[in-house]
Amino acid sequence: MKATRLAAFVVAASIGSAAVSQAALAQTKTREQVHAELLQAQHDGITPVSKTQYPPTTDAIARQKELHAITKHAGEKSPALDHHDSIASR
Repeated sequence: MKATRLAAFVVAASIGSAAVSQAALAQTKTREQVHAELLQAQHDGITPVSKTQYPPTTDAIARQKELHAITKHAGEKSPALDHHDSIASR
């Protein structure tokens, strides 16, 4: 009986540790990758405006894109990531 419990505990512990190690490996992003994702989110208009409005509505996304284009890209029709974005997000 004790051997069965011990075996079950060892199996459960090994499965748990494998799941934790896989989760740790899946979450390894560099600082630059996170920064690039933030810049892309700002361009796409999906950064939250406030804590109470998440996920953003389609109207909020459109407005965020419009404001970003006006303030950061001087009204360009199809803005791309460029130097000012890396400076503005610091």
